[in-house]
Amino acid sequence: MIPTPPPGIAPEQLFHPFQLVTGDAATDAVLSGRNFKVTGPSNDSGDATVNVPSGSQNLDFVIHDDATGLDAMKRITFFADRYTAEVEVKVTRNNQPVPAKLAIGPNIGDQGIDRYSFYLYAPEGIAVVNNEVMRFNAIEVHSDRRNTGLVNRLLEWLGLKTPVTKPPDHEPLDGSVQWAGVGDTYFGMIAVPAKGVSGLEYRTAVYEQKVDNKPEQRFLITGLVPLPTDGAKTEIYVGPKDHRLLKAASEEIAKTGGGQVDLGEVINFGFLGGMRRFLAVPILFAIDRLQRLTGSYGVAIMLFTIFIYSLFFPLKWQSSRKMKKAQKYAPRMKELQEKLKGRKQSDPRMKELQMEQLRLMKEANPLGGCLPLLIQMPFLFALYSAITISIDFRQASFLWIPDLSGPEPFFLHFLRILPIMFTGSMIVLQLLTPAPSADPLQRKMMAVGMPLFMLYILWSAPAGLLLYWLVGNVVGFLQQLIINRLTKEEPSPPEERGATKKPPKKLKPAEA
Repeated sequence: MIPTPPPGIAPEQLFHPFQLVTGDAATDAVLSGRNFKVTGPSNDSGDATVNVPSGSQNLDFVIHDDATGLDAMKRITFFADRYTAEVEVKVTRNNQPVPAKLAIGPNIGDQGIDRYSFYLYAPEGIAVVNNEVMRFNAIEVHSDRRNTGLVNRLLEWLGLKTPVTKPPDHEPLDGSVQWAGVGDTYFGMIAVPAKGVSGLEYRTAVYEQKVDNKPEQRFLITGLVPLPTDGAKTEIYVGPKDHRLLKAASEEIAKTGGGQVDLGEVINFGFLGGMRRFLAVPILFAIDRLQRLTGSYGVAIMLFTIFIYSLFFPLKWQSSRKMKKAQKYAPRMKELQEKLKGRKQSDPRMKELQMEQLRLMKEANPLGGCLPLLIQMPFLFALYSAITISIDFRQASFLWIPDLSGPEPFFLHFLRILPIMFTGSMIVLQLLTPAPSADPLQRKMMAVGMPLFMLYILWSAPAGLLLYWLVGNVVGFLQQLIINRLTKEEPSPPEERGATKKPPKKLKPAEA
């Protein structure tokens, strides 16, 4: 949570956790400006620590205003053995129910992060509305235009479609809300109403934070979740975005009558999230078991990488064999292409050459070498997600690396060892792996150009991810040495049909 509000934010833009909002200015002024009477742990300083060694404990906040006839009660129940709490709210004016919303946020997670990157999500809004998972980037909420999708944004930029406007720093949503909240890469704060409610909205407040002595625009994002007017309990989850804890919280909410929810959707698995989640959960289970055996997440990543690369070794063997054959057949394919140039369709040799080309393409199709690699891609994507978003690796140290979830610290103030080692291993592996192209210059350009590009992309990547890639390259290098040694030399392409040389005709000796 935000312990101290950043400077420069107007009071009307700043919300506090569990603040009640009704939309009526006079009512909201009382709810936010008056002191609630607190029943439960108390302290003369105004601060209190709630200690729940076992069972549960309630904390009640009550307010009454004679001028407006307003009564509000907010009860929070804390439990000793779970990350969820229960909130019951009743707001009445002259004994008539007043619809209210509960502030979730602003923000949650690692407030000391200097900068957010491709590997680290900034705080965002998360909700399930009409059974659809929706995520709200703070920049989109801050904008005065509604995000209508990539295609519509392109049409708007071209002037072919009128943008859909909205109030800045305000994102109202229509539809039934199953749950809603805010979260970053590793932590989330989620409210689960007892029944479907409508009227969810997100608010943002912009402020500046200095990064490397340069001002950078940041946002606070708060979800205003509507509450049942009958005072029904709303479950609140505040804690790590860990799939095991979120699953347990979902089951606990279902037991207490809160409905069937899947809080695992809080975790942002990125593109093809359903597929990645399906594979990442067992991957995280395996790494967790290896960590318990070895006592180190770094060693667990290394052992799991060796296992996963060994599992796909037969596919790599098949891929290398196909690539070698494609490389061997490349000169013959080029020769056939030269013969086909300039020939007319009526040429009797045209069909024969085309059939010969199809036959060689079938036997040495370079896509046959790529297909096994494509089969591995979902597992590699899932492993990438597991390492970059799992809280297990947050602040997990390994050798000289203090945190596997963050970038490796600089060596000599400007170097990072893992990215450089990864790039070197990738260059060696590229040169060793057969490629369909027989052009040595093209192979060298790819072998050097691609690793340098990856070095740029992964320079600030989480150390755990780089450790995985580095160990994978080392294992791949050893596997390729074995494949190159054991793979038989591919035969040369068969002779062109119809081009078999006839034996020389025997001639009779000349008569004198």
